[in-house]
Amino acid sequence: MTPDPDAPPQATAPATSPARRATATRRLAALQARVAASGPGRFVQRFFDDDILALSAALSFYTLLSMAPLVIMLLWLTTTLYPSAQDEFFRQVGMLAGPQVESTARLIVSNAEREPGTGSMAALLGTGALLLGASVVFGQLQAALNRVFRSDARRLGGMLAWLRKRLLSFGMALGVGFLLVVSMAVQAALSLLMAWLPDLLPAFAAGVSFLLYAAVFALMYRLLPDRPVTPKRSLLGGALTAAMFMLGRWAIGLYLGQASLGSAYGPAGGLVVMLVWLYYCAVVFLAGALITAMLDEAARARHLAEAGPAPAQAAPDPVAGADSPA
Repeated sequence: MTPDPDAPPQATAPATSPARRATATRRLAALQARVAASGPGRFVQRFFDDDILALSAALSFYTLLSMAPLVIMLLWLTTTLYPSAQDEFFRQVGMLAGPQVESTARLIVSNAEREPGTGSMAALLGTGALLLGASVVFGQLQAALNRVFRSDARRLGGMLAWLRKRLLSFGMALGVGFLLVVSMAVQAALSLLMAWLPDLLPAFAAGVSFLLYAAVFALMYRLLPDRPVTPKRSLLGGALTAAMFMLGRWAIGLYLGQASLGSAYGPAGGLVVMLVWLYYCAVVFLAGALITAMLDEAARARHLAEAGPAPAQAAPDPVAGADSPA
């Protein structure tokens, strides 16, 4: 077909020159390098390198399996110091995670408390199993934190290391129980102040809750990892984690309410909702631990840079050594 000489010329798209493509590629690579070297970029990279989501899933599963002995032990501690703590404890669980989780926790504890004892030996073995089960979740916490903090501490082997970790985990459970008692006492005091300060009460209660959450998280970041963390950075990490937890608690509560997970799974719905809530808490806890670890590593790097390299020892002079008398 012969083209019409009188037809107007067709517009052609300008071809991209190789130099322009190379410039765009270099700019994109430089942008990616800047993002990867930034604080948020390094956090995201470490988040996936350390398998935070998989660690959170394992931690939430261990927590669910240890729920009965853990809650029973906490209730035993709190009722010793605060006689009417059981109902208050479950009320706090309902306020924190919703009514389905509260009813599931009540059912787990009531079923565990109905287990009959068959003698002193059985009671002793049952108490030992209770303490062991309650410390399992804190042992898993320690293992996850060691991975996040990339602990290079030399671990003791054998039964001594196992016993040390279990005692530390049991002490952490007692510490959490003590803070729970303090929280309940504060809630009782706040209820008495409601008549005089109704407008300031929500903000004051939120502030007290933030301080308690920050104390619990900082205590775990300080004591559980094998790599030591300074109190200042553990407190900073605990405060950041508490802020993330309180900000995200509304979002996860809205999701659990709108998603209708309980009705989708029928009789097991309460257990599924509890597992989702535990998974969210584990993700927030380990993300805060990762922020704490990165802050600690940055501070250590600055300290080493300010200290400078160690002075090198002078090499022996071979000539002087040869001339020296035997």
